[in-house]
Amino acid sequence: MKYRLGSLPLRLLTLLVLPLLLLLTLVAFGGVALHQAAMRDLVVGHNLQTVRGAAASLSEQLTQRHAVLEGLAERVADGEPTDSVIGETDDWLNILFDGGVAFYAADGELIAATPYAAEWAGAFSPPRTAGEDTPPFFPLIDTAHGLAQVIVTGQATGGGHGSETWAAGVVSLERLGLSDVLDSLHVSGSTTVYLITASGQILYHSDPAQVGRIVADTPYVQAALRGESGADYGTDPEGREIVASFAPVPVAGWALVQEERWKETISPLMRYSQTAPLILVPGLLIAAWVVWFGIQQIVYPLRELEARATDLAWGNFTTIDEPVGGIEEIRRLQATLRHMAARIQSVQSGMHSYIATITQAQEEERARLARELHDQTAQSLVALGHREQMLKRFLVDDPEAEALLSELRAMTTQAIDDLRRIIRAMRPIYLEELGLVPALKMLARDLNLDSEITVHFEQQGTPRRLPPEREIALYRVAQEALSNAWQHSKATQVWLSIRFNEQEVTLSVRDNGQGFAAPRHVTDLSERGHFGIMGMYERAALIGAHLQIRSEPGEGTHVLIRAPMNSAGEGASHS
Repeated sequence: MKYRLGSLPLRLLTLLVLPLLLLLTLVAFGGVALHQAAMRDLVVGHNLQTVRGAAASLSEQLTQRHAVLEGLAERVADGEPTDSVIGETDDWLNILFDGGVAFYAADGELIAATPYAAEWAGAFSPPRTAGEDTPPFFPLIDTAHGLAQVIVTGQATGGGHGSETWAAGVVSLERLGLSDVLDSLHVSGSTTVYLITASGQILYHSDPAQVGRIVADTPYVQAALRGESGADYGTDPEGREIVASFAPVPVAGWALVQEERWKETISPLMRYSQTAPLILVPGLLIAAWVVWFGIQQIVYPLRELEARATDLAWGNFTTIDEPVGGIEEIRRLQATLRHMAARIQSVQSGMHSYIATITQAQEEERARLARELHDQTAQSLVALGHREQMLKRFLVDDPEAEALLSELRAMTTQAIDDLRRIIRAMRPIYLEELGLVPALKMLARDLNLDSEITVHFEQQGTPRRLPPEREIALYRVAQEALSNAWQHSKATQVWLSIRFNEQEVTLSVRDNGQGFAAPRHVTDLSERGHFGIMGMYERAALIGAHLQIRSEPGEGTHVLIRAPMNSAGEGASHS
């Protein structure tokens, strides 16, 4: 089906469906993008705060133990026996340092050690130079088991003799409380947490198999080892997007890093937000249903009602009775048109009677004028011709007068021929005496003689006489159609045909002229000045005939009328 630019389906599409689709698309995908950005920022903020807290807690634990060891080293450096120092602090010392404590002289000689320190005390050697800028924390890494401990040292110089003493203690990450903190960061399988030393060696990792290895040299690892704190974005070895939060442990020169595949962490929320575009589906379904409803219940019924209203305008009153469907308003409109058609039909019935009376009076007046012209004017012209013949005898010796008489005779003959043609047009004698077919043949012959148009006549079926009013109506329609072809269409060929069958007689007039834009509504006929065509429709309506006029500019004109053979109804139809 072809839709005009201003039709309702296209207006619904351009003014409702497309804007709604665009709006839903912007809302859906814009909402998803904004939600993803907000969720990522939320993850970054939460992780960064947690990592900073964990790094601060670790730094505090290390600082506390470093201070304890400095206090113990100072007591030994001041001359207090190590057994006394160890004995007095043994209860809480084993709590702070689950790997034991050892004391060293300035030259690195082991002075004393607690029982738990026996495994490492002999192998450890404290820094030899007191002024060396060395962090007081040293990792002990068991790569085989994925475990790590920290050696915390403290240095003191005795006030009396200036002897330098070192105290060293080993503490596990569990005793530092770091494991619980780090485990809190490792909230799911999408999160990786690791603690690295200043050299990049992994001291703790969510995957114990990674302990002791050197971490990848990423920008955020470099920033963390420089003492910076913040967040960055990157990808893991599988190419998945991660959010890295990092914070330094400045007291030891270490760094704590958390990597999280944030999309997996918030995947339930992400899946919920990513279903937002699915609102396009019901939105489109609703829009499609609105368009479908508009087309099925409004557009199609309105177009059908428009076509029937057009037929109604041409006098086909029965077409408006069949329901067209549609919404209630359209059904009420059709009911109104049906009521209006009934009233128009009632008025038109009286109008047809009036027109029939006028037409009959017109035909009678034409017949009267034709008789008067034939009996008086035509006879006078014939008598004038006889007088001219008589006058010619007296002007034998006057060539100039004889020439004038010859010219007068020719003019008189032409006037008689023209008058007889007018009489035949006003009162078709052949129609009254011989019937429709001979009258049409004579009409075609007269037009062939009087104009440059060639009229081809064709007859099909067995001719039958029709009631006089029907024959005169068909004759006048053919006469008007031929007159239009002669005067207006600039045609050179005209085909006049008549066909008889048991039910109807069909009369056709077709030309090869310039054609015209045939009106769609009967009101257009008077507005365009087509009064001759209006008369054709009126005559067809009076005998219950079906009249069609088909024409396009440059394609000629075809007039077709079908009249019933039996009693005539009322109301011509048009197409």
